[in-house]
Amino acid sequence: MTNELTFTPHSLFENVAFDKNADCWYFYFSNQILASSSGFWRLLIENKIEFVSLDHQQQFGLPKPLDLVEELKRKLTGKHLTKIEVIKDTFDLVLSLTSGHRLEIYISSSGYETYDFSIDNKRYIGLGQGGIAIIDNPK
Repeated sequence: MTNELTFTPHSLFENVAFDKNADCWYFYFSNQILASSSGFWRLLIENKIEFVSLDHQQQFGLPKPLDLVEELKRKLTGKHLTKIEVIKDTFDLVLSLTSGHRLEIYISSSGYETYDFSIDNKRYIGLGQGGIAIIDNPK
C-alpha cells in the first residue's frame, strides 16, 4: 500500500455509535480523534475479516440480530489507535489499532463523501471518486 497521508497517534479507543437516521457510524478515540463513516467499512483482526458494516442487525441464524455497536465495543475496548492512513489513489481510510486490529473504511460513492476524521485540529473528508478535503477546525 502506498499512503497519501499517514498519522501516528497513540489514542485509546473510547466508543462507537451508530446513527440509524443518518446511516452513519462514529468511532471515538482519546486526544479528540473522531472518525465517521457513512459508507462501507470492515474490521479485520490479524488480517481476517471479523465484521463488515453491512452485517449490522443481520440475523445470520443467530439467536438475535448482530449488534455491531456492542460487538465493536467488546473487540476494540482497551485497544490503541496507532496509525491513520489515507491510501494513495483510492483515498480509502485505514485505522490501525493494537493487537492486529484494523478498521478499513472505503470510498463507496462516486458523488458523496464517505468518511471524515479529525486529528490535530484539522478535519479530513474522503470525497466521492477519491480525493480528500482538509478543513482547519476552530480552536
